[in-house]
Amino acid sequence: MNKYAFITSLLALYISPVSAEVIRSVDKDGNVTFSDAPVPGSVESNRVVIDTPPAPTPQEVTESERQAQEMIRRANQNQVERDVQTDDRASRIKAAQMDMDSATAHLREVQVVRAEDRQSLANGRSRLRPEYLQRVQDAEQQVMDAQRRALIHISEPTRQ
Repeated sequence: MNKYAFITSLLALYISPVSAEVIRSVDKDGNVTFSDAPVPGSVESNRVVIDTPPAPTPQEVTESERQAQEMIRRANQNQVERDVQTDDRASRIKAAQMDMDSATAHLREVQVVRAEDRQSLANGRSRLRPEYLQRVQDAEQQVMDAQRRALIHISEPTRQ
């Protein structure tokens, strides 16, 4: 056989569309079955030719692989960014919680009434000094501010 005729016939096989032939069988209840041979007991059997698309060219395969790799790279990059954002948000929430805990502990310390926080009255009774009340009020405000900051961090969505 001529060398060029052989190569030409191989190219014709490679380029020509591939088709497959199957048998479509229908039984008495109308159930359809596709197989490589007629189904025994079927009331109808037909040959069906299924044309398949040609195989992709090497360039198409290379381009498809490149696109797939690019999609994987982008997906990995997006995941890393989401992980960093999640870690950052968790750190901010933890810092806000520590701030709130610190403000609450400070409030408890300030609420303890010491001897110098009392002012003696003429009738033998005593009252809390205005400085003590202001100190407690300031500490309560610090707790509320810390709680507000914590709520902002908790309700703040992760940046995308």
